[in-house]
Amino acid sequence: MNSFFESSQIRIAFGIPFDSLDFHELLVAVGELVASGNKHFIFAASFPWILEYGRNPLNRLNEIDIFIAADSTIIGLAEKIGQTIKMPIEYFEFPEQIALICAHYGFSLLHVSSTALKTDILVRDGYVPLSWDLFSNFKISDCLDKKHKDSIISSAISLKPDVILISASPDDLRTFIPEIHKKIPNCLLVCTPKDETKSTLSSRIRNIISPLVLASQESCLLKHTNEACANSIQSSVSYDDKSEQSAIRISGVLSSRVVSDLRRIVINILKTGKNLELDLSTTTAISIKGLEELFYLNRLFKTAEKKPVIRAISPEALTLFHQSGIASFFKNIPGIVDEMETDT
Repeated sequence: MNSFFESSQIRIAFGIPFDSLDFHELLVAVGELVASGNKHFIFAASFPWILEYGRNPLNRLNEIDIFIAADSTIIGLAEKIGQTIKMPIEYFEFPEQIALICAHYGFSLLHVSSTALKTDILVRDGYVPLSWDLFSNFKISDCLDKKHKDSIISSAISLKPDVILISASPDDLRTFIPEIHKKIPNCLLVCTPKDETKSTLSSRIRNIISPLVLASQESCLLKHTNEACANSIQSSVSYDDKSEQSAIRISGVLSSRVVSDLRRIVINILKTGKNLELDLSTTTAISIKGLEELFYLNRLFKTAEKKPVIRAISPEALTLFHQSGIASFFKNIPGIVDEMETDT
């Protein structure tokens, strides 16, 4: 992969736009993100985190730039619904691989966890003995709390690391990471859930049922999207650049047939330095490929410190935005309108 920001390897699965990266591609991505000098956020999802997300979608951290799968169970479950996602490394060795990448580039790392890095892995790979000064370890108790949060922010401001790696429970990440992300200086923040042991029978049962429900919902979404695309009118992409805001109108189906036209127009808009408005009022359906493209283009504009705006959106497109989960990445997306409310 020559450039991470030019990659379109995004796969929507379980309502999450995963970046499909192997270890080499992750290495390239980390190098580019740190070199940008801006604040970026990578989240490495584990299977237990996916289960928690299925039960409570509010566990999503909206500041995330890149989702990667770090659990082979996620990969296997995604394959059952026709989604191929690459994985850089299993989550139980993910912190060590981030440390190895930092050592490779000479990046400084602030490591926050209740457990230390597995130094035997790093020593075996021959990096750490030459680079101990690159690593700062911040040990927390079993739970990340308010005092830890304040200390992490202070340490980040003082040390100014290139990369901050935090391992904590899903609940703690949801509670404290938004403020940590907001207050730390520009760097690459990497988070991975610290999975807690599920000891009760009810928890074990939920762990069996939840992925089946998630996979079923994903299959229904794919089927609905394919049927809608097959029955919809011919697609087109039109472009108006006469005002300060460049506007793109997508009519019919946003699918692989028009994705290349959409990307070509959007890249030209980026070159002009203008912001982007999307008019989806006459968009009758969006395929999975179309959803992935919208998320990718949103990230391109975010990287360029621009804000793509949804000017208008049809009920069909709005429903797909919420079903897929990408609605939370666009700040001005309304909620789904209750049909009973519209009849009164």
